[in-house]
Amino acid sequence: MSLTKELTTLSLPSIGDSFGGRDHTTVMHGIRAVAKLREEDPELAQDYEKLLILIQN
Repeated sequence: MSLTKELTTLSLPSIGDSFGGRDHTTVMHGIRAVAKLREEDPELAQDYEKLLILIQN
């Protein structure tokens, strides 16, 4: 969900719909959870950035 939010202009409800009809608050929670994990784990943050680059290219 985090990657989707970062790489598209989709709204939170639209992202939720794309992930099996999830509520927008579930999407918000997922995005915040990933952001927190990225702050706490440098290796995860690095892997996330690599994924962004791979997807964008």
